[in-house]
Amino acid sequence: MSINVIWHAQKDGRGRYNCTAQINDLFDQYDCVHHAGWDGIPEDIEDAVVIVHGGRERGRLDKLNMDIEDLKSVLLIFLGDEEADFPAEFVEHSNKICWVQEPLPGRHDFADRYILDGYTPHTRKNIVKCEKDLDFVFAGQMTHERRWACRNALQTIDWGGVIVESKGYCQGVSIEEYYRLLCRAKIVPCPSGPMSPDSARVCESLECGCVPILDDLSPTRKEPGFWSMVLGPDHPFFVVTDWGVLPSVIREVKADWDRQILRCLAWWEAYKLDFSMWLGTDIEKLTGRECTKIR
Repeated sequence: MSINVIWHAQKDGRGRYNCTAQINDLFDQYDCVHHAGWDGIPEDIEDAVVIVHGGRERGRLDKLNMDIEDLKSVLLIFLGDEEADFPAEFVEHSNKICWVQEPLPGRHDFADRYILDGYTPHTRKNIVKCEKDLDFVFAGQMTHERRWACRNALQTIDWGGVIVESKGYCQGVSIEEYYRLLCRAKIVPCPSGPMSPDSARVCESLECGCVPILDDLSPTRKEPGFWSMVLGPDHPFFVVTDWGVLPSVIREVKADWDRQILRCLAWWEAYKLDFSMWLGTDIEKLTGRECTKIR
């Protein structure tokens, strides 16, 4: 069964962004036909996956509702909306399933699935096997209070780690050196993005074999609970609301790293396996037709 995937605001098709890399890897496991926008879509399409991409969709709720009204079923995937600008809760359809990336507690409780920001398009091709000779690594742009607090806490540690500060995205070390540092690290603190507690760093660190330390707050989200909402209560990760505790958390993880990394990577592999099945499962639920992976 072919799956029609309509990128609602993507005139360039699938979108090669950090927030789309993992979802594109998922689509490649199924027989998907991608459509850039709604122009030229065959009239006989009855069921579709519709990608609604962040701020690009601001002010387009009515258009989206009109575009999907003639579909018999729709899997809506809301990506890259850190600001929670798009009113996803008001999308109308009688037979829909919704996935939300970077959800806002209280706003996106309606969603059927929450999905991670995912790794970047560069991640997998830049992973290298090397000795884990660094206790921790933080390399990132210093653009808001959560990252400053993380950096300040790391600077009180006088052993075993590397801090690389930059003024903007990809303005520090090269992409290749960035991933080499992650591959050398045992632990990666993951301060929030500017809006959402999630960021690509979380999945990047897991792909590189590191224990991530997650941020439950962001500059605009001051209430904890994001990660228990997105990952459920049984995830194995350390989550902080006060980066001042970071040195003690790193000492705790370092003392038990062999066990901690096994728990984290086992969870990550199970998540990716579940994630790879969700598309087929939800399409079958919506359409009643079997939908299997092609690889």
